[in-house]
Amino acid sequence: MPLSSAESPGKTPQTRQGDPLPQTLEFTIPSRRYSILIMNKRTDSKVRLLDAAATIVAREGAAHLTMDAVAAESGMSKGGVLYHFPSKHLLLEGMLNGLLTGFEERVARHREQRDGSLIQAWILAEQGQSSSQRSMALALLANAAESPDLLDPAREFVRGTFSDVRSEAEDEDLNTILLLAAEGLRFLGMLDLLPLDDDERGKLHDRLLNLAGKGAP
Repeated sequence: MPLSSAESPGKTPQTRQGDPLPQTLEFTIPSRRYSILIMNKRTDSKVRLLDAAATIVAREGAAHLTMDAVAAESGMSKGGVLYHFPSKHLLLEGMLNGLLTGFEERVARHREQRDGSLIQAWILAEQGQSSSQRSMALALLANAAESPDLLDPAREFVRGTFSDVRSEAEDEDLNTILLLAAEGLRFLGMLDLLPLDDDERGKLHDRLLNLAGKGAP
């Protein structure tokens, strides 16, 4: 079948930087490699949008997170934003998935350094949360008040973690208490309700790590 002028290899459709490439481009060259390049471009665009959303939330607060603001921050058109995230709810889901993935990666790294202790790795990963990640978490909590199902992936993640933390210990209750204590420190700090300075908080984290080591199998 002859290519149309829009599909001709010699012509490139005019698009704004970051806009999605027309679907027909994926079929103009019968090459798997070309399809992979397009897929990578789409993935990069999503990451760019999520980074823009995180920047807005950290700088201006959750109330200022709009699709127009994300478009302006990322340098994409609003159409490009909506192509990757057709709704704000889906954008927030993307932010949550990014937070969970990042946290899981930090836990995995610390677990390798701690001879496989999940509870110790979790406590260390809590300490490694950046201010941008805390801002995103607050934005997700604020929006979850209207859409409780937004946090379903987090519920599943935490449920699985609690199960794993309890099953790895000789004293399941101790590990549960330690995990709850670490989460309490994180959430109170995130909400700016923790009446402790950084040194006091650091000492408590060290104490939790010490207790977690004693409770390891």
